[in-house]
Amino acid sequence: MKKILGIVVLGLALTSCSEYSDYNKRKMLENCADEMFEKRMGIQPVLSLKLKGKLLHDYYYSVYGNCEDDLKTHPIRFKELWK
Repeated sequence: MKKILGIVVLGLALTSCSEYSDYNKRKMLENCADEMFEKRMGIQPVLSLKLKGKLLHDYYYSVYGNCEDDLKTHPIRFKELWK
């Protein structure tokens, strides 16, 4: 019984860590895309939207994809820049 309880607790802990990691990645990607979008297009109402609304804008969608590519190719540098 103690082993089962230990396995359940460990499983829950690992699950919550991966969700936290995904949230951090999404936040870093959004920060990157926001800054790149603002540099190119200036301050626009798009930046005040939630992420799903921002991604409906074609250029923002493209910039967000570029940030994803940068995260995949240079993860350490990306995390230091956008953390």
